[in-house]
Amino acid sequence: MAVPFVAVLAIFLIEVETPGIRVTPSLLTIALAIFALFLSPRAVLWWAVVLFVPVVLTLWLVPNAGVRESANFVALRSAAYLAVAWVAVGLSRYRWDSERRLEGMLALFDSLQTPIVVSDIDGNIRFANRACCELLGRGAKEIKDTNFFAVFSQPDRRGQSIEDYLKCFDQNTNQSTSMTVSIQDAAGEKMLRANCVSMQWNHQRLLVTQLS
Repeated sequence: MAVPFVAVLAIFLIEVETPGIRVTPSLLTIALAIFALFLSPRAVLWWAVVLFVPVVLTLWLVPNAGVRESANFVALRSAAYLAVAWVAVGLSRYRWDSERRLEGMLALFDSLQTPIVVSDIDGNIRFANRACCELLGRGAKEIKDTNFFAVFSQPDRRGQSIEDYLKCFDQNTNQSTSMTVSIQDAAGEKMLRANCVSMQWNHQRLLVTQLS
């Protein structure tokens, strides 16, 4: 919650430093829309209610270039703020629900005994379950955000690995395909069979790879 407090404080300081221009209503409305990108729905609603007071008071009490606004203009700007607040809460709820569903799916993957990796179309590993961590001999934090091709292919076959990987995304969503990957362990290079399913999640294509 520190970031929203700092943002609101900065907006008030801008208002003080620009007495000839009223900026608080517009900037607070924009700030509320941005809060929806990372705060929970309850937090966004709380901020929407709290910030409504300074928005209205500023419209009523702070002249714009020395001229006070009419009641109709204040009502219109207030209605615009409430509309943005309603959309912000809705977007936050949608994002929050999507994240909770993703966390539930990943928790299910983590409980499986089969090594599973979730990565995006650029090859960035977003998740590796415990079975995969044990197979690779690495921790989850070490694997996460590592490139898929750096973990599951050798440098001399990197081009072919990328081509096979991208073909998995060419398949229809939820359609299974397979490819061969390799890892490096104590005994040397080890070839594994990978069953891959491309899925759409929150406007992003992800690849769920099951190793065997």
